Amino acid sequence: MAFSRNGLMAAAALLALGACTTTAAPAPDAAASAGIYAGKSVLDVAVDKAGGEAALTKVKELYWTGHAKVTAGDKVTELEVATVVRPFENARFTSWPKADGPKKGRTLQVEQGKAWDVNRVTWTPLPEAQAVNENQQLGLYSFMLLAPLKAGDVKEQAAGADGSRTIQTTAHGQTLNLSFDANGKLVRASGNVRDPKGGADIAQVATFSGEVESNGVKWPKTISITQNGAPFYDLEIGHFEALAAKVVRPLEQSMQYDPKAVVPGEGGDAG
Repeated sequence: MAFSRNGLMAAAALLALGACTTTAAPAPDAAASAGIYAGKSVLDVAVDKAGGEAALTKVKELYWTGHAKVTAGDKVTELEVATVVRPFENARFTSWPKADGPKKGRTLQVEQGKAWDVNRVTWTPLPEAQAVNENQQLGLYSFMLLAPLKAGDVKEQAAGADGSRTIQTTAHGQTLNLSFDANGKLVRASGNVRDPKGGADIAQVATFSGEVESNGVKWPKTISITQNGAPFYDLEIGHFEALAAKVVRPLEQSMQYDPKAVVPGEGGDAG
């Protein structure tokens, strides 16, 4: 912006006259404007918001059941689901149409980059591209526990105008951007996943809302996932457990279904 010489002189005179009675406004305090994030890492704040490091680091297994909608093109399929996650170790996902019951369930097991279609007696390996995709899909839930990420590669991004924060983090070969609101609550996760059919990678975004809690661990009640901007998977959790010990869980299709009918144990495979 340009000023005339006369204009500058007039402004200087006014400043001189008011020098004894006015002071310049102080610069905004950057730390104060950072709110809950002042003096802390984004991940530390997020861990506190999700239940605290003590509670989150105890978790050896996450388990939930709920109702899901899967969208493929114009077709929407409604399913009941049960999910077991042993963070960054293995995971198991079982789904079935509500009308059929869990004994007609289909189970996928992922671990160490591999994946299987599991029935009562047979484990069928999935093709490589599909195995990678399933590991990435179920891998999202390990990232959501947050506390294990402290041991990994975490990069903070610039703060949003609304006070939100985002980190980029990589673990077990998977990279995600995790976003938190101005209060430190996890609200979004984005990244690419492998196309299970072998095509170009798919841009995937998960958004989180609501809350369920178990043993001090706070978890989203609803999870909505889009792929390349289109609806893909919507979950509403009905029952949630965050456990300090691994549990021996029979396949849902081989037991009389009761989400609490499990036998506690220190070891054993999720499958």
